[in-house]
Amino acid sequence: MRNTWLLLFSSSIALAGCGAIPSVPYVDPAQAENTARVRVITNSSVFGDSVTGSCAPGTRHKMAEAGRFSEDGQPSINYPQYPLKPAILGMPGRVSPKLQQYIGAVRMAEGLYTEMVAEYRVKTDTPFQIATLGASAGSYGSTYAMCPGQAKVFNLEPGKDYEVLVGFGRAPNADGNVVLVCMFGVVELASVPNLPFALPKRLAGSESPQTLCKG
Repeated sequence: MRNTWLLLFSSSIALAGCGAIPSVPYVDPAQAENTARVRVITNSSVFGDSVTGSCAPGTRHKMAEAGRFSEDGQPSINYPQYPLKPAILGMPGRVSPKLQQYIGAVRMAEGLYTEMVAEYRVKTDTPFQIATLGASAGSYGSTYAMCPGQAKVFNLEPGKDYEVLVGFGRAPNADGNVVLVCMFGVVELASVPNLPFALPKRLAGSESPQTLCKG
């Protein structure tokens, strides 16, 4: 099962810069028609935007951002999660593995980045971009790991349910040692007759346009 999830979600750890694209909070569409439900799971950041034409959104809409918590579960006032009270829409049960808590690369005493879960409705009339600024995990030694910023476009279908997983996970490497891995992926929560739970169906996605929309 663990290897299956790595195939669904993982990408290589690498160094990457974060683009200075402005962001505003994501807001569910006013109408429930032609929408899908999306569960966002992250210990990093996730932005979601409809894509029209051949340009990428010039302003991103923030769906989720992990906050830091102490070992006894107290939130850091300097690194709050977003949103503070995530919506729950009654979607099918979660299928993704739990993401790793990790120390930030700066101000390590501020607590551990911890996964959060939020559910949204999104329009399906146009392709939908999932993006992240990436994440940096520090340690008390001299090394650190980094997941790159990414953006991919997915074709979602009305009336269906999806799960997004973005951030740091853990998995064994070729030597059998457990290491951090970067997770970035979307699955459809596909219902199967006579089964009480949904099965994950991977969405391939396509590369996001590189030119930002003007205005």
